[in-house]
Amino acid sequence: MFAWIAGNAGTLIVVAVVLALVAVAVFSLVKEKKNKKSCCTGNCASCHMGCLDEKKTD
Repeated sequence: MFAWIAGNAGTLIVVAVVLALVAVAVFSLVKEKKNKKSCCTGNCASCHMGCLDEKKTD
């Protein structure tokens, strides 16, 4: 078991770093969603993200 871990240490480190980056990205998106922050410019006429639907419910 330890020989397998030692043999694949580089791969395991890369996977751990990628998983950490994905976790940070997801956490950031969830935090922005909770705080109702987005990249919205206020121009709902050209919005493809559903701005009109969000503004109707507020």
